[in-house]
Amino acid sequence: MWTSSLVLGLLLTASAGSPSATTVSGSATIPLEELLPLYAQQRPEQAPPAPPTDALVVKSQLKGRLTADALLVDAHFEVQVLASGRWTQVRLLRLDADTYLTAIPSLEDATVGALEDHLSLVTREPGRYSFDVSLALRPAGSGADRQAQLRFGPQVSPVPLRLEADASAFTLTEPAASGGEDTDVYPRQGVLRIGWRTAVAPKVARQVVRPPLEPSIPEAHASWVSTLEGKASVRVRYALRLDREQELELELPEGHRLERVLLDSVPQVPSEKDGRLKLKVAPARFGETEASLEVVLARDLGVFHLSGRLKLALPKVSWPVATVRARAHFPAVFNYRREGGSMEQYEETGADGGLETQTPLPGKVLHFRQYLVAASAPTLELGYSVDISQSYFR
Repeated sequence: MWTSSLVLGLLLTASAGSPSATTVSGSATIPLEELLPLYAQQRPEQAPPAPPTDALVVKSQLKGRLTADALLVDAHFEVQVLASGRWTQVRLLRLDADTYLTAIPSLEDATVGALEDHLSLVTREPGRYSFDVSLALRPAGSGADRQAQLRFGPQVSPVPLRLEADASAFTLTEPAASGGEDTDVYPRQGVLRIGWRTAVAPKVARQVVRPPLEPSIPEAHASWVSTLEGKASVRVRYALRLDREQELELELPEGHRLERVLLDSVPQVPSEKDGRLKLKVAPARFGETEASLEVVLARDLGVFHLSGRLKLALPKVSWPVATVRARAHFPAVFNYRREGGSMEQYEETGADGGLETQTPLPGKVLHFRQYLVAASAPTLELGYSVDISQSYFR
């Protein structure tokens, strides 16, 4: 092992209450591999060289759009700050008297804002900063011709601006119009200049007021269901057509009592007096013109005899009804015949689109209808007699 002699002067300061210091000198022999680290520790550290510049703008993009009163610019910058331990200011855009900041970012360890007539980034922390800024440039000139300019800061290389302009509303005068709605405007001597002319004065569209929709009932579906003991229920569903809240009035047929009222499947509590119901109805959702009203009534028809007559009626509605379709489910031991009333009997050929049921109701099914019902209650008179068609004693 290679060794080297090193004479070290050591200054030892005595402690433990001794008021005087004793200087000790001598020599020692240590290996070379232990000497080199000690020698390196005695050399003064060299400071890193300063960067050639404090900061660089590595990316910048500009987009603009024309309005009748201003040029709106959205700018994107990416700045690399190299200096550390001291404040660095990067001047990006010149803020003239007619240039206004409308949106600035909030950055960590840096600030972006107006400083000394420039849009600047100020920081003392190195790093890469990416941010967006919005500006509004008020044009110079009067009348239909407008002109605006944007000047770059000393630390930003000029870049073109991507301009969006509605060709039907504006005509570019500087630079010359390219025929499209998107144009690249290139700077000249570090300045972006844009001139435009308003094509025509904007016309104020006259508001078209739609006439109010007359409330009506395009279709109503009803069903009568009765037991052999004469316990009957009446269910009517009205398809309403209206564009705002309206009042609807129903007059119950004599001998009927109200069970429930549903508006778009939501229970309602109408005001009732002397058999007249009044309630407020409105479309299910704003802007629509449709709603659904369901009324359920109950009535005692009396016990069925061997033969007799049934007088049936539906509620009278204050709105006109275009079509009323009804079904009657009565005991199957009788034959039924229409003997009067405003509703006519017909043979159903397709599926009834009104009051569908998951399980078919018992009894004989009869179909009736009436068109153009206004200010009246649909009525029906039926005669019935015992059905002996299946009897052995004929």
